[in-house]
Amino acid sequence: MAELRRRVSQLANLAERIDLRERGREGQILADMVDVLRELTLDIEEVSQNQEELEEYVEEIDSDLMSLEEDVYLGDDEDDETDLFDEDDDDVSYIELECPVCELESSYNEALFSLDGIQLSCPHCGNVVFDSDEDCLVVDDDEDGQWDVDEDDEELFD
Repeated sequence: MAELRRRVSQLANLAERIDLRERGREGQILADMVDVLRELTLDIEEVSQNQEELEEYVEEIDSDLMSLEEDVYLGDDEDDETDLFDEDDDDVSYIELECPVCELESSYNEALFSLDGIQLSCPHCGNVVFDSDEDCLVVDDDEDGQWDVDEDDEELFD
């Protein structure tokens, strides 16, 4: 970049020394071209500086993202909730529930029933079949349209 600035500066000095503007239309055109080169050089320097700043910023973002990925994906906490859903584990067990609305069965990871603050919905109709806040399963429909709730299902909550 410094070389380009130096060369354009030399051209501008030469144009001033031989007074190009006084040499007719061709001289005027050449003097204007030197002015344009000078402006282009300044613009290129500004773009170059902005690019360097952006490169530094992207490197910082990349570093932060790498740290975040390591924390999220490579965390070695054995009790981490993400470990509950590791598909490579051989001891993963599933619970099959029948939706009281559409009467279709769906399988749910047993580990989901021990988590707080979740609701499990039927993938077919969207009906909530388990609510961890109420610690209950919806099991069947009464005659009056009200849902019975089984709060003492020992198999799920032991």
